[in-house]
Amino acid sequence: MKIPDYADTTMVSYKELFKFDDSDLNVPSDTLSEAVYDNAKLDYIFQNVNTRSRDEVEDERINIQTQLPTQQNQRISKEIIEDEPKQVSEIRPDSDSRWKLLRVIAGAHQGWVRSCTVDPVTNKWFVTGSSDSTIKIWDLASLNLKATITGHIMGVRSLAVSSRYPYLFSGSEDKTVKCWDLERTNSLLGCQIRNYHGHVGGIYAMDLHPELDLLFTGGRDSVIRVWDLRSRTEIMVLSGHRSDITSIASQIGDPQIISSSMDATIRLWDLRKATTQLALTHHSKSIRLMAMHPQEMTMCSGDTSGNLKEWLLPGGELLNEFGQGGENKIINTLSINPSSNTLFSGYDDGRMEFYDYVSGNLLQSDATTPVTGSTESAIYASTFDMLGLRLITCEGDKSIKIWGEE
Repeated sequence: MKIPDYADTTMVSYKELFKFDDSDLNVPSDTLSEAVYDNAKLDYIFQNVNTRSRDEVEDERINIQTQLPTQQNQRISKEIIEDEPKQVSEIRPDSDSRWKLLRVIAGAHQGWVRSCTVDPVTNKWFVTGSSDSTIKIWDLASLNLKATITGHIMGVRSLAVSSRYPYLFSGSEDKTVKCWDLERTNSLLGCQIRNYHGHVGGIYAMDLHPELDLLFTGGRDSVIRVWDLRSRTEIMVLSGHRSDITSIASQIGDPQIISSSMDATIRLWDLRKATTQLALTHHSKSIRLMAMHPQEMTMCSGDTSGNLKEWLLPGGELLNEFGQGGENKIINTLSINPSSNTLFSGYDDGRMEFYDYVSGNLLQSDATTPVTGSTESAIYASTFDMLGLRLITCEGDKSIKIWGEE
């Protein structure tokens, strides 16, 4: 498949796109703090969000299911909970198409490449974090290095790019969360504008709420901390996991936050009550990662025995189980292609597997090859670009690899 040629490879200016005034974020929200401490929970934050009770969502889901073809009865679009429903794309991958290696950035970092994310606004650049404590921004078309960000003193394990503000958030093994202004990456004074302190262990997972000014972080201390981006303060701690938190996902509809852990459980959280709404205990081994489908109310999780499970939200029903389970089948990363419903799983031994997300059928099994001079083959992180044309893998040989369909 031919990769589109982007003529303009300059860094996007969020201020031009959104007419953004960052002075508004520097004013602490005393009203928010008062609302939280007056035991109003998050009612203040959610006052402008169109949410419904679980029974209402369940009734609507049943009504819609009766109108869908039998093959789709258990696959619900995220647009169900929005005001203007849209048709879910049912594109299926060509049975003859295969993903192949297109390009390699050898020596991208000086250590293992542990995290990555794609710019959600323009799809023109991506960010990687490494055990060498640096963050790097790359042009997606040319793969040229656009900026190197320093400030952490240990490995960078999680990244999140805001789709609303010109901000990049990073979580590190040094127990800190940092916020970077992407429009100051070339400033002599640096681009770090905030620190979030509170975790007592390394930070392995984070996510930004798609509508509210909330950041969720979790890691080795087994709790999820909820941060208000405007006041820069921690407003809530979600406790319940008994081991490292490995991934966090948030969404507009209930449950508004979901987490996975090395304790082999997935938790669906009620933010208003700051409690666990539901705990999924079907996995028997530690869960390394969880991935939300970008268009459906479903998600997928993978554990250290190589088993994959697909779930229906908001109720947490188990839809499907697949994967090539067995010894030494540790899944480090999962990514869902938004255009073809293909699930990618990357393993600690360098194996790569592509599944049909609907049926669970294995479409392709392959393995990455370490760059010359390295014996490390682990795939630590991955992501598809916003169009689903390219797959980015971050690996233990300090390289970044770009894959595309033949």
